[in-house]
Amino acid sequence: AGKRMTLVRDIVTGTALVVLGIAMIVVAAGFPQIGAVTFGPDLFPRIIAGGLILSGLGVLLEAWRGIAPESEASSFAWLPALILCAVVAGFAVLLPVLGFHVATALALLVVVRVFGGSWLTCASVAILAPIVLHYIFYSVLRVPLPWGLLSPVAW
Repeated sequence: AGKRMTLVRDIVTGTALVVLGIAMIVVAAGFPQIGAVTFGPDLFPRIIAGGLILSGLGVLLEAWRGIAPESEASSFAWLPALILCAVVAGFAVLLPVLGFHVATALALLVVVRVFGGSWLTCASVAILAPIVLHYIFYSVLRVPLPWGLLSPVAW
């Protein structure tokens, strides 16, 4: 029964990710384009949507192949998803206060650890990802990011 519950959960999760990704693409298609810029406000939502669709298809493929591990069939199998939702909500609330870099580092530290990453992996991702994302958003896409606690060292 545990394996069946895991497969059903994976099918529901995978389908939800694919549907959410498709919905994001449809909504982003209606975003207004900005003059002569080669990319518009729809670019990032479409990239995220593509990731959601690919992730959903991966989950569905694993469910179809039936190789979901038995250990996930415990009564606490829903806990990582709940923690992920709490991290996303916390990120949204704390972003203006802590700033992009600190909030992103903390969120990634928790998420990578909850999903099985070693402490070394958690620390590496938490340190490097905000730097890379800052470069992409701030320097390339010209998206202003909140500095929060790091305002004294903002450039």
